[in-house]
Amino acid sequence: MNASILRPLALATALALGTLGSANAAEYTSLDAQASTLTFGYSQMSVSMDGSFSQIKASEFSFDPEHPEAAKVAIEITLASIDAGYEEANAELEKDEWLALGQHPLATFTSKQVKVLANGNYQVIGDLAIKGNIKEVTVPFTFKEDGNTGIFEGSFTFQRADFAVGDGQWKDFSIVANDIEIKFNIVATQ
Repeated sequence: MNASILRPLALATALALGTLGSANAAEYTSLDAQASTLTFGYSQMSVSMDGSFSQIKASEFSFDPEHPEAAKVAIEITLASIDAGYEEANAELEKDEWLALGQHPLATFTSKQVKVLANGNYQVIGDLAIKGNIKEVTVPFTFKEDGNTGIFEGSFTFQRADFAVGDGQWKDFSIVANDIEIKFNIVATQ
């Protein structure tokens, strides 16, 4: 066969195979809110405490394991879904000094950049918004696939004072520590 005929045929075959390969790539585009968990930990008068949020959703979610740097995520947390372990704490957290649920019913996280690290580890850099205050945070996470499900796990710490969470008499960090640790297990589907 003529070499001038083989080159276009080889190119067409390579393009077709490349297209087929990318059609099978798994992109995760939907957060499974029922299967996902979002918890927090803090110290109150030197005693470790924890809690959770039961209502999280993604207004945008896109993660392709073959191109993680192109990932986009926008998470909304319904703050009224907080469970700090007992009713008095939940009622206190609704107040203006804490989460100000009347004015700020949601906390949000919006990604700006995803970095690939070694050994299945990643970092997402994005804006965390609580009570109308927005701060950039870096969140380390791992990713693993389980069939048609993607599991994202990680944790990070932020300072509540940066978001005016715990104003007034609660600014005293000897009562409630400034550091709040967030842990997440996000389950996504294709």
